[in-house]
Amino acid sequence: MLTAVLLLSAMPSRAHPSPPSIEGARPRPWTGGGAGAARDLEDQWAKFQDAAARGGGDENRGVSIRGVLRFALEATAAGWDPARVETMLAFGRSMQDLDPSSRTFGNFKWVSGAGKVHDWNAVEFATQILGLLHKRHADDLSPRARRLVEEMLQSAIPALASHKVKIDYTNIWIKKAWCLIAIGECLGRPDLAADGYKRLADWTRHVAHNGITEFGAVTYYGTDLDTLGMIEKHAARPEGRAQALAAIRYLWTDAAANWWAPGDRLGGANSRSYNFLRGHGYFEAHTWAAGWLRRKPELERPGWLPGERDHLVAFLQAGSTPPRPEWFPPETFALPRTVVQRCGPLPEDIAVNWLGHRVSLGSAGRERGGDDRMLAANLGDSPEIPQISLFMDGRGDPFGTKKTKNAAGQAKALHLVPFTATVQRGPEVLQLLSLEPLAPGSRHKPGELSCFQTHLVFPAASEVWHGDHPARPGSPRRPAPVPAGAPVYIKMDGAVLAMRILYADTTEKRAPAPVHHIRDSSKAAANRVTIVHDAGEPRGRATVAVWLRAAEGLDAAGFAAFRRAFAAAAASASLDGARFRAEVAGLAGPLRIEADVTAKKRLLLEGGEPRPALLSVNGREAGKPIFDTLERQNPTNP
Repeated sequence: MLTAVLLLSAMPSRAHPSPPSIEGARPRPWTGGGAGAARDLEDQWAKFQDAAARGGGDENRGVSIRGVLRFALEATAAGWDPARVETMLAFGRSMQDLDPSSRTFGNFKWVSGAGKVHDWNAVEFATQILGLLHKRHADDLSPRARRLVEEMLQSAIPALASHKVKIDYTNIWIKKAWCLIAIGECLGRPDLAADGYKRLADWTRHVAHNGITEFGAVTYYGTDLDTLGMIEKHAARPEGRAQALAAIRYLWTDAAANWWAPGDRLGGANSRSYNFLRGHGYFEAHTWAAGWLRRKPELERPGWLPGERDHLVAFLQAGSTPPRPEWFPPETFALPRTVVQRCGPLPEDIAVNWLGHRVSLGSAGRERGGDDRMLAANLGDSPEIPQISLFMDGRGDPFGTKKTKNAAGQAKALHLVPFTATVQRGPEVLQLLSLEPLAPGSRHKPGELSCFQTHLVFPAASEVWHGDHPARPGSPRRPAPVPAGAPVYIKMDGAVLAMRILYADTTEKRAPAPVHHIRDSSKAAANRVTIVHDAGEPRGRATVAVWLRAAEGLDAAGFAAFRRAFAAAAASASLDGARFRAEVAGLAGPLRIEADVTAKKRLLLEGGEPRPALLSVNGREAGKPIFDTLERQNPTNP
């Protein structure tokens, strides 16, 4: 039956260039320097002087410590104006907390205008660059510049010691390992280097058993690869370089397996996404260099000084370690394929991604933060086509475009973080979301939230059906209702993602909750189906359960048969007090969830993909052998 429903086609692309094949892709190294670098540095220098002058005393203005130190690195690599390098390093030194009685002694202000250190991660971001600058260019620095670098590294030691980082905070943990290695080896402190190597070894063992906890992170996979590449290229100990290379290989294997080639992006659910609609992020610095993208990306500007930087590539080159063709087993590129990976130590720490030719569907089992996406899907054949995602929202921000600044001046769009329970088998997902946004102990305070909704966001270019009828969206002021119980079908190029809302209530415990089909503007790239739990500030708990199924290669008759089968399939969901139960007749057998939504306990997750040893593709383990090989090569690794 599964084979009959999922009729696969290899329909040609309509108007978009074909995506590059990542199987055997040729790396394209970052190139720059020369006269272009000098022009970019001159432009940045002029804008730095203006921005630094305007930023004094303003918490959210000025220049970032990363930009200041990045300038010093790029200028030194280009052999450009040592006097200005000294000036920039002295400015960076002025952003370091040098008060021995301060809790943040040795750390850095994130932005020069800030009155104090807000983001404790600043010491890792700053020291990452300082360590690289000393490792690669110590002999190119003037005596004063080298002294400033070494003073900042020396002062950063107590800040690194006082900043407690959990091992599942992937990007900061490995950045801290590199910082300690670099400081230890640059300043002659073997005790610090040993601490860094131990942290790297601990993290490598953690990943070998639990996977990447910041999984599928379209921004942080890029920063992870930067740091691991620096260790692999510049650390002194061979075993440390080998561990970094194994981790690099694992990240690339994970990325290749989950790669949604029609959209030039990672395809599945993911941790820590800052681009809800299209899944862009700093990881593109590496996928471009690997030859995986159709066109050169516009990389994120955070961390840079204002001004041009297209020819400034010393940092990019230092961390770049493109994948090697022999790293990937053949099933990595099979279509359809089901990818299953661990993303933490708990049974529910699992992410599943089913990929076809024109549709993919991915999910994850445990919520962590407001920038995670626990369900993500893809349709179409272009990176311009938005992704599909399902999440709870309390700010009236269905597309993640209403960013707010934190104390450090960093702008982010964060959605609500519900209790989540998920079961996925191949191309279908059963998922539960439940939350009381203003419960005692919540991170939200009264007055901070303006609504309580669950959104399914999808491409505006797609064809939408409610039940057996094509449907048109309404506006935010006059939304089009989705009939109670009617499946929603999102269709494009013979591929479809179907959703049945099995249970949805309001904060007043009325069920079903209203469901609206909305187009927010005539220029919107995405539309939405929105479940309204509360039109204003949340007044209690609300719960949603959805069942989604993907298929492709459907002509008109095939689509009609698909709708009949999905609508007629047995499904039930109920909430009795705090006890939630749902069961559906999946293509490969029943999918079941039982949970206590108040206690946030998953009581039963049944029918989903088997939990892999680490990372499996179509049932074959692709992740564990990487670390098994490392262990055989380093049997005495502590």
